Amino acid sequence: MDSETLRQKLEQLTGKRTGLKQLGRQQSASLFGIGTEDTDQPVISEGSLWVPLYDNDGRITAVWVELDGLSSREVQLVNYAVQNFAVALKATGFREEGEVEARQLSSWLNAQLEQEKDDAEIPDDMALKSRLFSDMIPFLLSSENVHSPQVSYRSLMKLLRSYFENEVLLIPLQEKEWLILARKELLTGGDDKEDEEENEDDLLAQTSMGLHELIASEWVGIFHLAVAPAVVPVKGLTGSVALLRETIILGRIFQVGEYIHLPWELRMERLVNSIPDTRRRKLLGQIGDYTSVLSDKEMLLTLETFFEMDCNVSETAKKLYIHRNTLLYRLDKIKQETGADVRSFGDAAIVKLTMLLYKVTKRK
Repeated sequence: MDSETLRQKLEQLTGKRTGLKQLGRQQSASLFGIGTEDTDQPVISEGSLWVPLYDNDGRITAVWVELDGLSSREVQLVNYAVQNFAVALKATGFREEGEVEARQLSSWLNAQLEQEKDDAEIPDDMALKSRLFSDMIPFLLSSENVHSPQVSYRSLMKLLRSYFENEVLLIPLQEKEWLILARKELLTGGDDKEDEEENEDDLLAQTSMGLHELIASEWVGIFHLAVAPAVVPVKGLTGSVALLRETIILGRIFQVGEYIHLPWELRMERLVNSIPDTRRRKLLGQIGDYTSVLSDKEMLLTLETFFEMDCNVSETAKKLYIHRNTLLYRLDKIKQETGADVRSFGDAAIVKLTMLLYKVTKRK
């Protein structure tokens, strides 16, 4: 049972609002007397009961419950229930700094995304909200290792801290899926002025490559990674997570063999994927029969590389390690079988669209 489910059960039991909150050092010391023997004892302050979960260098994460309107007997019962809740939560192993708060935010995020609320603002009772007002870069890490053990929060967080010099947050979303939030300063190394020779997309791509390489070197298996432009999480996090999830889904369909997926490289794929399946099949029928070409692995690779190289014959031949004349022969063969000359813009656009429709429809 996760922390949010436990919290909801506690709220049902007490009939009062409850939540989790990470306290600053000053507030922790004021409430719980850091450095005294009473650190682990519950306290009542400003009409709420506070029970500490764990202490990390003077910053305590606590459970709180409103007590307004309760009799002294009812307060005793709430105190007992909250302490049992704290024991149960500690038993789940949430001892890493920020993990309880991260899982609380995870439960809320998943609930918003299930309801397709991509513009929801993080509520005030989220313990991490105070850390989500500045620009941060969201990464989504997804594992395909069905039979491998779950990567622990602690081990992944340790790896992320070794990679990002600035502050980083880790939010476990679904099983084998993690949201990573890093300070935007990682793009500039803390400088106010960005490198004029590199734009933000290039820097995000390079950062993703380095992060994926590090993860792949530590754990066996296949991991997909997507990154989105910087966002102020308190208002834009749900939309960014929705975009990243869609990007990984599209990357698995259209970028087979690649494990780093960038949303700005999948704009046309996103458009095609949004077309209803019946409409896609109808479009394929109207365009013509390209099956013989698209079902041929060599021809399909030739076309994919040709479009990747911006329809440049010489660069495509180099990328495929074939003679220029061999490439021209293949392009002529495609024209003979389909009637489309991909060296002309109009035909190239139609063939590219057909390839995308074929891939997503074949998958269904």
